[in-house]
Amino acid sequence: MDALQGEVPDRKIAGFWRRLGAFVIDFMLLGIAGLILGTLFFDPFARMGAYARLIGFAIALAYFGLFNSRIGGGQTLGKRWLGVRVVDAHDQLLSLPRSLLRYAVLGIPFFANGLPIDSTPGMSTPLGYLLALIVLGGILVIVYLYIFNRRTRQSLHDLVVGSYVERFDGAARSVPFPVMWRGHIAVAALLAAFALSAPAIAIRLFAQTQAFAGMLPLYQTLSTQPHVMTAQVVRGWSSFNGNVTHSLQSSLRLDAPMTEDSDMAKRIAQLMAQADPNIANEDAIVVTLVYGYDMGIARGWKKHGYSFRPGELQ
Repeated sequence: MDALQGEVPDRKIAGFWRRLGAFVIDFMLLGIAGLILGTLFFDPFARMGAYARLIGFAIALAYFGLFNSRIGGGQTLGKRWLGVRVVDAHDQLLSLPRSLLRYAVLGIPFFANGLPIDSTPGMSTPLGYLLALIVLGGILVIVYLYIFNRRTRQSLHDLVVGSYVERFDGAARSVPFPVMWRGHIAVAALLAAFALSAPAIAIRLFAQTQAFAGMLPLYQTLSTQPHVMTAQVVRGWSSFNGNVTHSLQSSLRLDAPMTEDSDMAKRIAQLMAQADPNIANEDAIVVTLVYGYDMGIARGWKKHGYSFRPGELQ
């Protein structure tokens, strides 16, 4: 879009690939730290479920907040290696509170993605709409501005605190930062409005989908079983040598290391067979027991899959 308005001659703004490269390096470093912590504290993180992402967010917030502020010279390790830094409109380094806010705006939509919310009923609550705006809206706006705001390369977190990412390799000229094209604000507002309406759209689509309506009671049943933190239920199929196998599948995230518990898997399969009015159309019931953690910066899983024929569960 900015190309239609002509290129602004400025050598201070860090380009898309340089910023992306620095971000990838930083998250690889955070991922290594997360894997070490995950190895040391596997069980506590696994029992936290989706809330282990709060630990990952706190680590990322401290890393980016400190290094991107004047304390770290406006440079994370990735930015230092690729010759870029974070500054304000006056070419000054950010204070620590400002830098922390900058990363919070960037990180919250991604780390909040995956927080537990109860399917369709949860979508229709104020919390569901708020999460849709923060997660879906935030991610859409951040990605859009990263890609299309070519003039200033500011994304949502930069706009909130008035920061820029500049090249800092000794070759940049001291010229004023350009001004972002105002049309990007209108596009960002439209994306946010779409995200805010997403729960209502999803609820209407699900209500019109008979298959989903039939699965909802089964999902609610499995979600309330002992040691089950979250549940997913889908219908699937596979083809081998021209033979098609239809299956009812569930994936259960547990709060205890019970992935090898075949009795639990069979009990879950029996509940699925009893709760599904269309079980006669299925060739198999597949239960996957999952135990592990997801910190956002690193994850680790132990899982075991079990397959039963409906006739075995009588």
